[in-house]
Amino acid sequence: MQQPINALPDNILTESVLDLKDIHLPEQISNFPVAYGWWLLMALIILIVVVVIIKMRKIIKRQQVKKQALEQLKSNKEMTTSDIIALLKWAAMHYFSRAELAKLFGDSLQQFLYSKLPVKYQQNFTDLSQQAFENQYSARSTTSIDSKLNQAAILWLRHALPPKTLPPENKNQVVSA
Repeated sequence: MQQPINALPDNILTESVLDLKDIHLPEQISNFPVAYGWWLLMALIILIVVVVIIKMRKIIKRQQVKKQALEQLKSNKEMTTSDIIALLKWAAMHYFSRAELAKLFGDSLQQFLYSKLPVKYQQNFTDLSQQAFENQYSARSTTSIDSKLNQAAILWLRHALPPKTLPPENKNQVVSA
């Protein structure tokens, strides 16, 4: 019979000679409390997210009337001239002074709408809406006039609303003028 081969001498194999003890692992190091810099970064990110959400809600709310008016123009193709003008006036009253707009009609309303457009769209708006405003109170209404006014209304709603706010120094100049 063969004896098992042991590479260690007999005197090392005994526990008393080696005096071995169990391995003890150190305690797990905790990740908390997190350093102050991380808390500040997290607070800053939350603040930015809240501000962005508030701004987006304001923008959506500000665009709501414009969107409703555009949907009504696009969905109802058989609107008359007076209906389209009333819709434009309704939309404008949500963004501009009600007292200023209530008294406007005909050419004065057209002039007001014209003045609120950016310069590059003013001529196109006048070309499309001139005949409709001239024939606004006549008994006959043609489809071509109504379709041109519809195009003018869409142009005005897209580019004049919501109005661009003037810087504070320019507001004083406009009021004093």
